[in-house]
Amino acid sequence: MTLCGQISIELVVGDFVEAADHQRRIEALMAHIQQVYPQATLNMRERRERRALGLAAAPHRAAALTAYREA
Repeated sequence: MTLCGQISIELVVGDFVEAADHQRRIEALMAHIQQVYPQATLNMRERRERRALGLAAAPHRAAALTAYREA
């Protein structure tokens, strides 16, 4: 049996200096965790806000079926 535990920490930071400070703190915590669980890993990444896509509205289904039947 394999178990996977996950800890998620989401931070809002003002600049790269503040981000680096938080990363150092989390890495120090990770060092303690790895003493007990040596296979534990840390993955840090920047999360960017998703932008809305301007998609065209799909044609009404009944109209599309009628056009298909007439073809």
